[in-house]
Amino acid sequence: MIMSKRHKKRTQRRISIVLIAVALVLMAGCGVYYFVNRNGEVETTAETNNNSDVPAPEDKGNTDGATKEADTDEASLTFEDLAKYSYSFTSGAGGWEDDFDIEKDGSFHGSYHDSDMGDTGDDYPDGTIYYCEYEGHFENIQKVDEFTYKMHMKDITILNDDKESIEDGVRYIPLTPYALSNADVVEIYMPGKPVSEIDEEVRNWLFIPYQDQQDTLENMALVNVNENQGITSSTRMTPKEDAESTYNTYKESYDYYAGLLSEAATTADMVEATSNQIRVSDECLNYIWRLIKYNTDEATFNKALEEQRQWLKDRDASAERAKNLGGSQAAVDYNDIYATMTMERCKELLKYFN
Repeated sequence: MIMSKRHKKRTQRRISIVLIAVALVLMAGCGVYYFVNRNGEVETTAETNNNSDVPAPEDKGNTDGATKEADTDEASLTFEDLAKYSYSFTSGAGGWEDDFDIEKDGSFHGSYHDSDMGDTGDDYPDGTIYYCEYEGHFENIQKVDEFTYKMHMKDITILNDDKESIEDGVRYIPLTPYALSNADVVEIYMPGKPVSEIDEEVRNWLFIPYQDQQDTLENMALVNVNENQGITSSTRMTPKEDAESTYNTYKESYDYYAGLLSEAATTADMVEATSNQIRVSDECLNYIWRLIKYNTDEATFNKALEEQRQWLKDRDASAERAKNLGGSQAAVDYNDIYATMTMERCKELLKYFN
């Protein structure tokens, strides 16, 4: 009876060992089959991508459909999309404001302005203006979630000098950019983003108070992540509208200084008035030229560029000839020719937007 039990146990043990061995062989076989077929799929995918105009997605250890969809979505928002809007960081009506535009290559340009007409002095009875002109570049738009993207600031440059000045009874104090101060990362909130997901401070900058029953964001918004500042957007004017509006605005300033020139009693006053005309006309020219650069086709821009280079040579030569005539009015004559030709050129450039 004892031998029978031992024999039975040995038999059961042998059967178990055999079954385990069979199972291991089957598992090994399945593993080899899976590995071979998986490698075959990867090689086929790589071959397909190599023969396609679309580059293969970056291998991040996950090749399922969700990752591929996310990689595709990362390119769904471009700088050309952002260039359709103007952006503003402001305290509200009548307060300070920092406005900027983004171009289709990721470059941006903007200005900050504030005024305090009560801050006066003997040399500046008409108050104080704070300002900043700047430009730079964004890069690398990435998708964060369904309604959020982010981009990085590559660089930013202040265009104005850092010295205070007094002109026409007003003191001008240069500052640094406000909206994009310390903006290493700027998030992009798309229309439809739930308001409940937006930080309270950012929501206040975007003028979305708690009592408002707004559930989702209605317009695109930017957020300076480091400073937790919300930046509003509005539909940008057409290039033609922008160019014409810019020209008309600067022409008013130009004409104002022309009036001061006609009333000037001294050469110094004439130099100051014409110098301001140069500044105004140069700013107008630079702005309109930027619009041409980003809103015309390559052939049109190259034609404008060739024309512009020749015009610059002609203007500078004409101004130098006037200056070389000498006399006490030499500086005034130089400034007058330079400013007059520049303002005329601004008007002429409007033809590129017809």
